[in-house]
Amino acid sequence: MRSLVYRAADALAGWALPPRCVLCGSRGQLRQLDLCDTCAEDLPRASRACSRCGLPDTAGLSPVAAQCGSCAAEPPPYDRLFAPFNYGFPLDGLIQALKYQAAMRNARVLGTLLGHEIQRLEPHDDVDLLVPMPLHVSRLVERGFNQSHEIALFTVDVLGREMNSGALRRVRATPSQVGLDRQARLQNVRGAFAADTRAVSGRRIALLDDVVTTGSTVAAAAQALLVAGASGVVVWALARATQR
Repeated sequence: MRSLVYRAADALAGWALPPRCVLCGSRGQLRQLDLCDTCAEDLPRASRACSRCGLPDTAGLSPVAAQCGSCAAEPPPYDRLFAPFNYGFPLDGLIQALKYQAAMRNARVLGTLLGHEIQRLEPHDDVDLLVPMPLHVSRLVERGFNQSHEIALFTVDVLGREMNSGALRRVRATPSQVGLDRQARLQNVRGAFAADTRAVSGRRIALLDDVVTTGSTVAAAAQALLVAGASGVVVWALARATQR
């Protein structure tokens, strides 16, 4: 969590240099949120979805039975997945610009947005520790930063939660998941993560990622946290791609 000094400096910067919307250039929101109200309303909000995997395919289920058929038959290792937005325009551009063009101010926008949506819609009082999805060291050196860590810095600032970026490591570099089917993705990330038992044992973990596609990567990461002794895992992501 950022310090009180940092918060004060942030507020002063918001007064001296008013934020500008990253999407349209209009005046942003205070404190220092570079997104205007109009563009925030235009983000692709997710519709009612499976509480376990986050996919929007539970229209035929009652509010009580909020799991899709796939999760009922084969539950993932995490307890629930919360993703307030669909992975679509213009949110996809903000995420891609952060990851591939180092548009670091987008991290503030995305992390703050996620924090506010969790406060508004997602039970979070049972979470003990927030853990960002790690990158393998080779990818971290190549990119220079971990976008999930950068987003998480602002999410924990909103929520007042503890974060530990070293609690989960990516111990095996894996090929890109792009173009792989669900089974191939699961195989690709099997054994790719290891968690620090001292950091996670007996604690309920919120695993934070930017985008969840098939769920295979977060499932492998959640499994590693459980093996290390975590009492449970929930997944928080900005967006859920609508494919399995």
